Amino acid sequence: MSFRTKMIVGIALIEALFLFAILMSSLEVLSQSRAQALRVRAAGDAQLFATAAANALVSEDMGALQRIVRAVARNRGVFYAAAWDGNGRRLAHVGHDPARPGALQSRVDVKVGGVSYGTVEVGLMQGEFGRVLAQARQRIIAIALAEMILVGLASWFFGRYLIRHIAAVEAGTARIAQGEFGFHLPVDGHDELARMIEGFNAMSTQLEALQAEAARRHAEVLSLNERLEERVHERTEALAVANRELEYLAMHDPLTGLPNRILLQDRLLQAIRSASREPAPFALLVIDLDGFKDVNDSLGHQAGDSLLQETATRLLRELRQSDTAVRLGGDEFAVLLPTVATKEAAETVARKLLRALAEPVLLKDTSVRVAASCGAALFPVHGDEVGDLLRRADRAMYEAKRARQGFSLFAPHMEEEGDDRLRLQADLERAVQHEELVLYYQPKIDLLTGKVSGAEALVRWNHPTLGLLAPVRFVPLAERTRLIGPLTLRVLRLAVAQARAWADQGRPLPIAVNVSVANLDDEEFVGQVKHTLDESGVSSDLIEIEVTETALMRDPKRADAAIRALSHLGMRVSIDDFGTGYSSMTYLRKLAVAQIKIDKSFVMDMGISRNDSVIVRSIIDLGHSLGLKVVGEGVETAESMAALASLGCDYAQGYHLSHPLDPEAFDAWLRANP
Repeated sequence: MSFRTKMIVGIALIEALFLFAILMSSLEVLSQSRAQALRVRAAGDAQLFATAAANALVSEDMGALQRIVRAVARNRGVFYAAAWDGNGRRLAHVGHDPARPGALQSRVDVKVGGVSYGTVEVGLMQGEFGRVLAQARQRIIAIALAEMILVGLASWFFGRYLIRHIAAVEAGTARIAQGEFGFHLPVDGHDELARMIEGFNAMSTQLEALQAEAARRHAEVLSLNERLEERVHERTEALAVANRELEYLAMHDPLTGLPNRILLQDRLLQAIRSASREPAPFALLVIDLDGFKDVNDSLGHQAGDSLLQETATRLLRELRQSDTAVRLGGDEFAVLLPTVATKEAAETVARKLLRALAEPVLLKDTSVRVAASCGAALFPVHGDEVGDLLRRADRAMYEAKRARQGFSLFAPHMEEEGDDRLRLQADLERAVQHEELVLYYQPKIDLLTGKVSGAEALVRWNHPTLGLLAPVRFVPLAERTRLIGPLTLRVLRLAVAQARAWADQGRPLPIAVNVSVANLDDEEFVGQVKHTLDESGVSSDLIEIEVTETALMRDPKRADAAIRALSHLGMRVSIDDFGTGYSSMTYLRKLAVAQIKIDKSFVMDMGISRNDSVIVRSIIDLGHSLGLKVVGEGVETAESMAALASLGCDYAQGYHLSHPLDPEAFDAWLRANP
């Protein structure tokens, strides 16, 4: 059954049932009204009947009672009438079926003076009204059927109009489902259906526009996809290049271009594995530049970088293609010699490299000569693992640096000495805290008067098991472990206490204390010095501060600020080891220093080197031209002392006058040399 048929049948049935229900409800109301009217009439007739029969029942006049009953029965619609006495005997009646269908009875007591003399009953039939009611029902059914037919016809015509538009929309929807857009359905009329079709047409147009936009977007996506594929290809190639560069950087030092520690470890491992299959001894060298820190501090990091690059160039120039030169970090390099098997061959190569590195280098228009130290370890004599070979070659290098012999081959005792350095490093903090540091004093003589003008405080470590240790054994450790600050403050307090003791004895004597570059970098250092002086009550002119030339030139502005702050406290500041750094005249004349101390290397060789004599004379003249006092260090002979005096040097200090002495011995020396 089609939708149209279902709709027509449904509308017709609904309308017919609705009309039928209304008419039947009306008939029911009419029937109930008729029945009520009959009940009222029956009650009235029965009451009249009782009134008429009262005299006959009281007088027991049966003839009169019978006439009254027949008279009542002749009334329209009455089919039954009867009368009973007080004992319930029927005295008279008309009709024989009081309980027929559709009948209505009404019974009333006959009372006179409140006394009941009997009962009367009347029965009525609807009669003609029932037939009228039945005919009305038939007409209602006929009307309902006719209405169904009319509604069905109207619904058919309306459904035809409605379905025609729905069918058009259905066909349009099917076309849209097949991907056809932009068409328009015919619009008939101006009602809601017509507006619905107009909306459908607008939707079709919009869908056509969306389809065109989607096609355009799809074309753009395809184009973007093509470009993306090209970019992915380009990025893939770029990543491949970057990976190769990263791999190179991971294995090489970016500054010098040499392989780094990782690549060295890999090549050492390969060499060890090859030797396990076929014996192939080889040598590993570790090289460290001796004066690199001074260059960095004096000329700047850019000059230091240039020195490292030049070092790499010279190493590569002197080595064979089969050798590997490596930068381990900082100013430390390594060389793998795969075909060098003996100590003699390793030393020959090392000496050649050291000579090449010792040649002067031009840095910032300054000719700089930087020496180097080299240590060597042989495989498998000194180790058959990568870590052992590296560590032992490094230990040998430190031994060469300590002994200032240029080259050193690893020996078992160096392992113990390296362990000793580690133990010293662990013990140093305890030494600073537990008063294991002591001061020795070396006198300084006024060359004009020959009198003692002051003393330099030189620290010693009274180690519980190793005995008295010189500064070279522990000061570098303090600088590496950031203990130099506490160590310097400890030395300063000891020197201040000694200056106070001599002042109390009536012979005040200035004491010079050496400070590190780390102390000048510490913003709290000047305040700590002032607090120490204030706490002891010692006059500030009894304490002198000595700073090396290289420390000053590492950061001249910061050093100048610290020196000016110390000078403001009333202390004199000296430049120690002058001539070994690369100080500029511009900076030197701006620094608030009181004196300069000529490095002992120049003073000691004055008698055998004309150049050193010229350097000493130049330093003295330079200092005096700047208004500074000049001290000659390293005076070990009377000739050196006389030469300094002849050149106009102000003060002298060295073993010729006295070795460093503990406070008791220094007091004795003072008494012997007033």
